Amino acid sequence: MQSELEKVVLTRLLHAHPQGLGKEILDDHRGAEQVELCIKNLRERGLIHSPEEGKLVYPVKLSSAGVDAAKAFEPQ
Repeated sequence: MQSELEKVVLTRLLHAHPQGLGKEILDDHRGAEQVELCIKNLRERGLIHSPEEGKLVYPVKLSSAGVDAAKAFEPQ
């Protein structure tokens, strides 16, 4: 994974309600802008569902590839 922030975002989404996360996904000590850039990068890589390209649309949900990536961080 490219960064610790990606790990945090993927893990939060993995443990979120099946409906995904709303704007609370942006809550992080690194700042909302950094989280939004991270989400955009994850979406470009196919790890997050993307109903609209170029816009951050809520709720944010993992794709099946995103679930697999997030589970890689889970202790066995």
